[in-house]
Amino acid sequence: MRKNQGISAPFEIGDLATRIERWPHALTAPELADLLGLGKKTIYDLAKRGEIPHYRVASSIRLDPATTAAWLRNQEVAFPERKGA
Repeated sequence: MRKNQGISAPFEIGDLATRIERWPHALTAPELADLLGLGKKTIYDLAKRGEIPHYRVASSIRLDPATTAAWLRNQEVAFPERKGA
């Protein structure tokens, strides 16, 4: 494991969705924010708007790694081929 800005994260080779999918426990908003390079408020806002699948446990949210990886794959945008390349 290595530290990502203070949060322990499994260091594995693979795309981001695969790394999230292999996460050993339910993700917290700060953990996912760190992995995605976003602020935790962004993750909370996505959850509040129902744009990211999550579980609410009291006042906290938790994100299932497999469901979150599938959600992330659905967010992927194809880049058009560059002209002249």
